[in-house]
Amino acid sequence: MSENKIIDKMNYDPSAGSLLYNGVRYLLIRPETIAGFQKALVESYGEEVGDKLFEGGYNGGSLSAQKYRALHNLSEREVIEFMMSMGSQIGWGHFRLDEYDPEAKRLCVSVTHSPFALAYGISSHGVCHLIRGVLAGMAAVLFVGDCTAEEVECQAKGDRKCLFVVEVK
Repeated sequence: MSENKIIDKMNYDPSAGSLLYNGVRYLLIRPETIAGFQKALVESYGEEVGDKLFEGGYNGGSLSAQKYRALHNLSEREVIEFMMSMGSQIGWGHFRLDEYDPEAKRLCVSVTHSPFALAYGISSHGVCHLIRGVLAGMAAVLFVGDCTAEEVECQAKGDRKCLFVVEVK
């Protein structure tokens, strides 16, 4: 068994061409594919494309938080730790919890080596909308309220890390 418990527990179904973790389907895709898609959409539709990617991440993050919280009977803190560990193990970068304040309903997470920022290249603003959305969707489940997330630092802007601040609206 390797250090990557998520990958070790994934199952491949050749008849469906699917890759599953605890019954949830995942797919492997190059970050350059997502960055190319994102850039093409921004060129055609403008910066609000980031909000749409955020919404997709939000949906996935809330579904995952609900599923893995129930499946593993996790506390709020354990959900955060599990999801950040999983994010790292499925290749979304190295996640670190910088702040968790359940009373203020606030969460700050740093990500280094974000594949979205590194594949996107140089930008004047944050580009890790999927991560931002996943974190906000997860927090919405934990804080029982709609959440927002801001990427205040991004490696695509030349910052050393991507820093996300998540709060209830």
